[in-house]
Amino acid sequence: MTPEQLKVSILQQAIKGELVEQKSEEGTAEELYQQIQEEKQKLIKEGKIKKEKPLAEITEDEIPYDIPESWKWVRFNDFGVYKKGPFGSALTKSIFVPKSETTVKVYEQKNAIQKDATLGEYYITREYFEEKMSGFEVKPGDVIVSCAGTIGETYVMPEKIEQGIINQALMKMSLMPSVYKPYFLLFFDVVLKKSAKEGSKGSAIKNIPPFAVLKNYLVPLPPLEEQHRIIAKIEELLPYVDRYAEAYEKLMLLNAKFPENMRKSILQYAIQGKLVEQRPEEGTAEELYQKIQEERKNYKIKELSIAVVDDVPFDIPESWKWVNLQDVVKKTIKRGKSPKYTEKSNVQVFAQKCNAKTGGINMELALFLDEAVIDKYPIEEYMCDGDIVINSTGGGTMGRVGVFHDTDRKNDMAIVPDGHVTVIRACDCIDYKYLYYYIKHNQKYLETQGAGSTNQTELKPLIIASLMLPLPPIKEQKRIVAKIEELLPLCSKLSVETK
Repeated sequence: MTPEQLKVSILQQAIKGELVEQKSEEGTAEELYQQIQEEKQKLIKEGKIKKEKPLAEITEDEIPYDIPESWKWVRFNDFGVYKKGPFGSALTKSIFVPKSETTVKVYEQKNAIQKDATLGEYYITREYFEEKMSGFEVKPGDVIVSCAGTIGETYVMPEKIEQGIINQALMKMSLMPSVYKPYFLLFFDVVLKKSAKEGSKGSAIKNIPPFAVLKNYLVPLPPLEEQHRIIAKIEELLPYVDRYAEAYEKLMLLNAKFPENMRKSILQYAIQGKLVEQRPEEGTAEELYQKIQEERKNYKIKELSIAVVDDVPFDIPESWKWVNLQDVVKKTIKRGKSPKYTEKSNVQVFAQKCNAKTGGINMELALFLDEAVIDKYPIEEYMCDGDIVINSTGGGTMGRVGVFHDTDRKNDMAIVPDGHVTVIRACDCIDYKYLYYYIKHNQKYLETQGAGSTNQTELKPLIIASLMLPLPPIKEQKRIVAKIEELLPLCSKLSVETK
């Protein structure tokens, strides 16, 4: 349950008579209702309000839910007198005048929304007020309501206010003396504001419903003392709702981070030898390493000068071995060339933008190489299935890691990397997917290793080649990859479910 749902639940219990107990000594709502009607009739006799046509009796079919026996269903109109602001042409900016000792203030929506009677700088002359606007005067104790845009915001006008009228976007509610305003406004906020939003006219701007509808709304009326106890209980509970909201927000933040943290944990466990068990029959990484070095003799690889590091980042199983990334590739770790482009050719150029944020490859974004310079690209420079691609210059994507597959190729075209990407090609004795997940785990580190000017940072090949790789036996690599690919989709599903 969200904090807002909890708050609504409390308020709904309040207006259903379920929040506090009923006490027989507090009388009945019928007695309070009669008192309110007497007050209204008195004001009519004194000429202070107009007599209105009686509304229809409340029928059983209208009643939305059961209320306690001591309560009474009444109509909204029974509580007071309501008036919307003047018609638009009766109050325009051309009528406004500077403030003076003889002017009358024009109250606006922001007075209701921001709960401040001092806001606003619009005034009309006293002559115009007495001639046409006196019926819209708002007095201390009146409730003003915002009626357009931000609808249903209420504000009880304080004792000391400037004499003023409501504008077109306000409604004033002059309630009978026996009406307990906090309870009345509670009902207004819980029920009427929601109904107004659902039933109001207009698409862009929502409005309070017409008076014919508004005055007929049903209000569950408790005895007066019970109203006071209801409001007291709400005021007691709302601080707990606020505390719940803080805890809920922290929980939602934790839930939002949980899938990504789980992904990181899975990859961390994988490269630490904790994701699958070790099996003696699968040999050792040292034996695998020797095979890799024999394989590497078949390739022309320019080795980079890597400093020897004695400290290792973390402990690994005895059957594993620490190596540098450079030790397990069959192609020199370097950035591609800066190509000469053309509109169309038989060779595509893999650019940084082809390396999508999700880890996929989008060759629709590739450009074409001018075949006049194709001789500058030896065959080993062409992209192969399983090549790991790292964005290697600034622009917001440096360090991003992806894997190129033959299925990404369009029309079996040859593809060469451009000068903004570095291609890692694993030896045949290595599971390239294990290598990819290892580099992916280090992506955040690579993103911070750019060197050069602010406008053109570069992830140097030496940084990539120097990455320390925890090397497992090949069969264990494959089991690790299988387990990763079993678990990561569950993280993605969890990510969707927590949104």
